[in-house]
Order: sequence, then structure tokens, then C-alpha cells
Amino acid sequence: MLAAAALYAAQWGASKLWRAWEYGIRLEPGASLYGHDGLVRVTLATRSPGTAASLRRRPPSFSVLKDGRVVATIGKTSLFPLSYDASTGRWAGAWPCPWNAPQGVYTLAIEKRPDLAPDLRAGSFRIQRRRPEPLKPGFVALTLESVQPLKDMRVRAPDGTFKNWTGLLDWAQYVGADAFWVLGGQSPGLKKGEIWNDDNVSLFPAVGRECHRRGMQFGIYVQCYLTMGRPGALRRYEYALDVSSGHPALTRAISLDDPHRVEDLIKRLKDFGGLPEVDFLGLDYIRNALGGYELADAFYRDMPFLKPPPGWSHMTRSEKILAFARKKIARRDAAFIDAWQWWRAHKVAGIVRRIKKAVGPRKPLWTFTLSWDKGWHHGQDPVMMNDAGADIDAVMLYEANDAQYAQIMKDWRSYVRRQDVQLAPGDIVDWWLHQHAPDGPEEFYRRLKLAIDTIYADGRARAVFYHDIARALHGNLGPWTTKDWMNAARRVTEYLRKGGGKR
Repeated sequence: MLAAAALYAAQWGASKLWRAWEYGIRLEPGASLYGHDGLVRVTLATRSPGTAASLRRRPPSFSVLKDGRVVATIGKTSLFPLSYDASTGRWAGAWPCPWNAPQGVYTLAIEKRPDLAPDLRAGSFRIQRRRPEPLKPGFVALTLESVQPLKDMRVRAPDGTFKNWTGLLDWAQYVGADAFWVLGGQSPGLKKGEIWNDDNVSLFPAVGRECHRRGMQFGIYVQCYLTMGRPGALRRYEYALDVSSGHPALTRAISLDDPHRVEDLIKRLKDFGGLPEVDFLGLDYIRNALGGYELADAFYRDMPFLKPPPGWSHMTRSEKILAFARKKIARRDAAFIDAWQWWRAHKVAGIVRRIKKAVGPRKPLWTFTLSWDKGWHHGQDPVMMNDAGADIDAVMLYEANDAQYAQIMKDWRSYVRRQDVQLAPGDIVDWWLHQHAPDGPEEFYRRLKLAIDTIYADGRARAVFYHDIARALHGNLGPWTTKDWMNAARRVTEYLRKGGGKR
């Protein structure tokens, strides 16, 4: 009897395995692990001709569950279509990871098709945060956003004397900086067809050595997707498109879809990263800097749960750009706007991932992020940047009046905690960009103090940066001196390191 029972059980198990192989339906993610910039590619496959025919008659939709509950993601969308791909014989869809989603396991599910349940095998995936290279508490950086030749500089130092470029480092020490971050990659070059302005490259090792001699670190950053030349000046690249006078128009920004720009950024950063004097690498304008309407087709391909305007497949490229621009500018479709902001941030994070992988983890990487709406308004997201490989997200808290600044702080505080991303809030030395505040340097101090205390939901920021020493020396200072503004920065440094606020 035991032998018969065992034989029956074996036959039943074999029958079940055969049915699962012959009739089974597999719903699977493209990978088992994603960061917050992840676009989860989902496929559904079956070997059963009958099931396949049923699925073609009634195309399925899927959802994603966490802890047994359906997760609403970008655009408050929770149900996603699966479309049949004749070339693979499978159904395919995509699920964008929600903004700053909780870590953990997420499970796929087919919705509103109970007839498929007996033969369905649904996969799962994990969303996980990346741990950045930690900064010491109280980290301070001073930037130089200028490609003016260092060899020709005459700098009035804090003691009032004139020096060569070493006077810049005197100011870095004066404000208590741990690092001096310098612009080392700006396009185009000085000669026709040159990709980079190389005026200062030969001096960077000397600057780095002098930083180290003074107990500071040295970082070099590149301007990624905005050029300083006329639109279309560098024929190597595809430029981003905007709309002007009812027609598509070239901008000074390079398209996020251009493959050559990523290659050039990687080469530039690898060259800088190979210098022993360089401690940090940085990315500025790492975003959809201007325009972006040339990306419309790619956007709809990646976000198939969104419907393009009627007649999209029959439109010319120019017609698509104009239709897309009208829809975006109207801002009547909240789900569309949310998806557009997410997708651009996802594209940018993908570029950061490629750069980080190519240059390696040895030198910490920082990114500059615009602060409006947590960066979303400009196609950036600090949590995506972290997971893609940025060790420091330098938040540019510029060009806002008091009410706008308060809202910016509220938005960030409601969005990120210290475990999510390593932020370095920063302000700019510019009276005009402080709305001609009657006490300009004091306003600079107040804003950074507020950012230190309130940019996170659960504690103080551990780092700040001051932007930039070129402006502090020769910019719009109002009725104050360079030293007045730098004294305000010194007070911020002291406040940061003494733990003021105690949040």
C-alpha cells in the first residue's frame, strides 16, 4: 500500500509538473534587483496555444504588490497593459519604480483574469538602496565655476594681497573648506570642432598637490549636457530640441539620447580620475538642460501605459514635437507630467550609472541637482542619483525668494531622510539671486542655516557647499565685499560643525 501511494504521488507530481510546463503562464520581471531609477520590464509567456489565443483576444494587464497590497506608482497608476510582441511570442509591459519607494520585495500579479490563476507563476523583485561613500560630518566644499586660465589669474587673497591662483585656495581655507571643487570640463573648446576647453588641464595636478599640502581635497567636475557655444556648434552631437515661433528649434543643450556625449564624458572623467591629485569627480548639468522634445518617441516607447496624442503613429517628427510640447506646456494631464519628470530623471540616472561603472568606485562622485520640486521639475531625482552611483548630491538652492525657499525646504523635508541620499545643500554668492535682500550676506547665512536644519525629514545635513569663488571675487556682490560674503560662509561652516539646531 505504501508503494502504491508513493507511485500515485509521483504520478500526480509528474502530471502537475508536465501541466505547468505545457500550459503554465510565467509573469516575470527583467531582473531580480532594482534601484529607485528602475524601469521594471515585465514579460508574460506561455507554451499553450489555447492560452496564447485567449491572451491575444483579451490582452492582460498586470499590477505590482507589496505586502499583499497593490502599489500605485508614477501618475498614481496601478494597472499596466501587457502588449503582444509577435517577434518574441511574449507579452511585454513596463512598471516605473515609484518615487523613493520603500525597500523590499515586490510581487507581480495579473489583474481581472481569474481564468489564468491556476496556471500562473508570478515572479518578484527587490528594490534596494545603494549606500554611498560616507562623508565625514561637517564636510564643506568651495567651488570654482570658471574656465578662466588659472595661469593668468591675479587673486586678492583674504589678507588683501594679490596672488596667483593659489589665492583661490586661501579663500577655501578661509571658509574652512575640506575640498576645492573646480570646473574642468566645458564644451566647446577654444578652437573650432574641439570638444573641451583645455586651458587649465595642465595645471590641475599642481592645484591638487597644493590642496593636499594645505590639508584639503581636490575635485574636478564637468558640465555634461549644456554647452556654452551656439546651438548645433559641435557636429559630433545631436542637440536637444525646443519649440520657438511654432517650430522645432535647436538649443545649446545636447540631447540625453546622444551616445557620443556619454562616451566623451566617460573619457574626460577617467582622465581626471587617473590623476593621483584628484579626490572627487563631479557632474554638473547632468539633466535635460534645455528642450528635450526630441525624446518624445522614446518616452512613449518606455512608458506604454500612457497614450500618445491621436494619430501619433502617422505624424512627422516635427508634428510629434509640436504635439508633445503643447501637451507638456498645458500641464492639464497630471499623470503625463509626473511620468515625463520621472522618465527624464530615469534617463539621467542611467547615464550616471554608465559613468560610475566606467570610472569606477575609487573616487567619490558628486552631482549637482537643481532644487525646485526636489529636482523633478528639471528631470532629476536625488534618490535616483544616489542609487545610480552619486555619493554626494549637491543641491543648488539658488534663485528663490523667501516664500519659494520655504516651499523648497518643505518639499525636500517631506521627501527624503538621511538614509535615502547624502545631500550637500549649497547657496550662491550673488546679491541679485538673493532678490537684493537688504542684508545680502546675512540672507546667505540664514538660508544655508535653514537648509542644514530642515532639508531632511529626520535630522540635519552633514555637508554644505559654497558656489562659487569666481562670483565671490568678481560677481554681483551688492554693497558688500568678497570678505563680507565669505565671512557669512565661515559662520555657516561653524554652525554646521558645532551641530546647531540639534535636529
